[in-house]
Amino acid sequence: MSFAFGEQDEQEDKVIQGVLYPAWFKESVLLQLKSEWEAKDGDVFLVSQFPIRGLQRVLTCLVEGKCNPWEMGVIDKPAFIDAAACKRGIENYLLETKSWTNRRCFKTHSFPHLFPCHYPFPDRGESIRPRILVLVADPRHAHYIWWQVLAGHVLKGLKVLDPELDLNGFIKQLTSQGPKLFGNYIDHCAAWAEEARVHPETVRMCCAGRLGSLDKQEVREELLEIAAFLEVSEESAVHLAESIFSRPEYAKISLSRDEAADLDAIRGGPLVELSAKRLYSFQDTLDSMDGIAQEAWQMMCRKLFDSGDTFLANLAQQAMRGSSSLPRQALTGSFRGKAAHDSGSCRPCVFNLRGLCKSSAEECLYCHEEGHSRTKRASHRVRKQRKQQRRARTPSPDGMPDGMVPYLVFSNPGIW
Repeated sequence: MSFAFGEQDEQEDKVIQGVLYPAWFKESVLLQLKSEWEAKDGDVFLVSQFPIRGLQRVLTCLVEGKCNPWEMGVIDKPAFIDAAACKRGIENYLLETKSWTNRRCFKTHSFPHLFPCHYPFPDRGESIRPRILVLVADPRHAHYIWWQVLAGHVLKGLKVLDPELDLNGFIKQLTSQGPKLFGNYIDHCAAWAEEARVHPETVRMCCAGRLGSLDKQEVREELLEIAAFLEVSEESAVHLAESIFSRPEYAKISLSRDEAADLDAIRGGPLVELSAKRLYSFQDTLDSMDGIAQEAWQMMCRKLFDSGDTFLANLAQQAMRGSSSLPRQALTGSFRGKAAHDSGSCRPCVFNLRGLCKSSAEECLYCHEEGHSRTKRASHRVRKQRKQQRRARTPSPDGMPDGMVPYLVFSNPGIW
């Protein structure tokens, strides 16, 4: 697979310091940034090996003190350091960034050894030191986003050698160790996890999947943790969480102007890419593939599990468990929305039918569209029986208490 950008799409991609970059990236620029550019107090760097699209809008607002992540122009500034400096020249780019008001929010896909700024950051006393927020995700989620971008034609100017590449073909190329733009995802995660261990005051790992949830409480909790790390007020994080679930009428126009556009969001979906929906799609495709591809996928995840970082090991363990680790289907958004309602595949919110739902149509996991018949609620006796059945436990293996599941040590290749 070959990737290129814009007018120079005929050129081959290049390897810089062991990492695959688009052809027009310049090694001299990246190295000069790394050795000479000093971050300002309060600067925030978003690091992710995969594109973060809607998530960049949310985090940029959190850093810059803005309230509405749906507004036009939220991510119009050239925040992608590596690309912008290579296109505009270092002097021109840094001169432009000096004019940015409030705290500055940048983005990069780089590994630590190519971080486009002088790093580690020195401690200047009372000032807010620069921060690095590393966005990682369940490998299934991260790679599904890459497939969407590379084969889904949603990145303006991006050319892909095989535009008809389906998810099945993408996974085959992925597991056969083909070229990986901006480096191997597993290695990227492991490298930054080590930086977070050594420099916990300035580097933090964050789960992008939690921010891509339909559960507002989960999104709020993750934003509050990020806000605490970035030294942003709790009030700002809470307000931002509310705004994510309040889609304005102008959203389609605003989002369609973004350089990297999420088509689901433009068509009426959530601002941040739904992690649950992508996990189901990736896992369904993987389950339909042959044993060779599935074993290769397990080996990839095993490397992440063996990285030595607990945070990454948990993500790898979820991916290795397959379908059993998928979140409840309601979090995919498939039970609501106009398209689901028109096709008859939605599930009505029984509380909304009775006027008791405490969530808006955008927040509720079930359908609030008109036209549903009010259903009769099961009797108290029937509900109690169902509850008892859900709590029923199957017999446990000899020597283990009821309900306890044997723990699988995934780092042991012998079990596979």
